[in-house]
Amino acid sequence: MTLALTLDADKHGSLDTTLQGLYVKQDDGNYRLDADIPDTDGLKAKADELLGETKRERELRKAAEDRAKALEDAQQKALHDNAKAKGDVESLEKSYQEQIQKLNEDNGGKVSALEKQIYDLTVGQAATNLANELSIKGSAIALLPHIQNRLSLEQSEDGTQKIRVLDANGNKTAMTLDDLKQEFRANEAFKPLIAAGGASGSGANGANSGAGGNGVPKRLSDCKTMEQKSAWLAANS
Repeated sequence: MTLALTLDADKHGSLDTTLQGLYVKQDDGNYRLDADIPDTDGLKAKADELLGETKRERELRKAAEDRAKALEDAQQKALHDNAKAKGDVESLEKSYQEQIQKLNEDNGGKVSALEKQIYDLTVGQAATNLANELSIKGSAIALLPHIQNRLSLEQSEDGTQKIRVLDANGNKTAMTLDDLKQEFRANEAFKPLIAAGGASGSGANGANSGAGGNGVPKRLSDCKTMEQKSAWLAANS
């Protein structure tokens, strides 16, 4: 049987007389169990204190966890930003490289086109003139590639372009265009293509009546077209 801590007069009177002796009447008329009762107010205060400490610990732990998470998030963001920045740099570098490559290709194409144009106006024209001068009518096209293989364009120290006669193996020589002309005339393999007596088979006349024996004007000032000027330069280089 559990005894109540306090009883009013009626409840106290309803107890067995033996049990009634366990209670002491209080000033307010009620009865209180006469026993060593712990100080509940002190216990409550202690409990509240422990609860407060527990709450503070929870708050501190949560704050620490929040700081740790914020730090982790900051680190992840920094890694992400760094990776993104690195990716941007790589993308920019790739873009620049592609632009540089395109510029080089464009410039290379322009240079190649200019070089071909210069070659056509010098070596090409000189070879054409020589083929027309040497060949019988209608045979210049067959003789032309053989003559072109014996000519090259080189740049002298002063920056000017000069036609150079090559030997059969492609080596530079000191030969002139006239020397090359005579070599072709003397070559038995080309005899069927060479006009007899040095007469040109190109049919060129009239317009070149004031020209030299090879159809090229004697003076640069007499050249009327770019082709004539190129041929004159080739013949007089």
